[in-house]
Amino acid sequence: MLLVFLVSLSDSLGWSAEVPGSSPGDKSGSDKINKPEEDDYSTTPFTEYGEFNETGDEEADQKFFQFGRFFGVSIGAGFEFIDGFRGALWQGGFPLIDFKVHYWFDFNIAVDLGFATVSQYYDTTLANLQHVDVNLFRVGVDIKYYFDTKALSSAISFANPYLLLGAGSYSKIENSTAAQSQDSDTSLGVCGGAGFEFTIAPRKTFFEIEAKIHIITFKDTYTSRFSTVGLSDLTGSFYTISGNLLFTW
Repeated sequence: MLLVFLVSLSDSLGWSAEVPGSSPGDKSGSDKINKPEEDDYSTTPFTEYGEFNETGDEEADQKFFQFGRFFGVSIGAGFEFIDGFRGALWQGGFPLIDFKVHYWFDFNIAVDLGFATVSQYYDTTLANLQHVDVNLFRVGVDIKYYFDTKALSSAISFANPYLLLGAGSYSKIENSTAAQSQDSDTSLGVCGGAGFEFTIAPRKTFFEIEAKIHIITFKDTYTSRFSTVGLSDLTGSFYTISGNLLFTW
């Protein structure tokens, strides 16, 4: 009976229970307690701005995964010629055999891991060498940049042009049958070039035409061994032109 009397008295006087820590008439405390969790839009690490949230980047990635290429292999043939004093001595340069493995990061950037070999020769009476066969080998990496041809003419867009820079290991082996001798040398070199890529079957088969200049310094580059025949040294740059059939997936 006493409990019923106290409840009735509090209601008649307008007394009400208050949330601890709140002032009389302040209902903010109860509002916070009753506030639904889904209405809390406070900043969190998951809702803050991030550099990978750009719409343009997401669209570019989606297009690349849908229309781009990822891996490829190519094989082709071509020829090599040399300028300078070495070019005056060496002859041949055909055929050049070229094999490459390709990987694309996006529509514009790709990397090639390649192997190439070609044969040259020269004739001389020095040291009874007479006829000397020269075999050249290259193992290297090229970074390629494909131009964005959307705003260019259809002829250029069809050709899909690109530039490249590379480096690698260059080896040469000289064999003289008359002198029964063999001389080998390996050196690092760099190259640069350009090419065109023509589509045969979209995303599957392409044909590449590629031209490069190679800068290499072998042990005999500055030799005076051939000065008696008018060659003060064997300096000269190497140039290659090749056509490759490229398969991608």
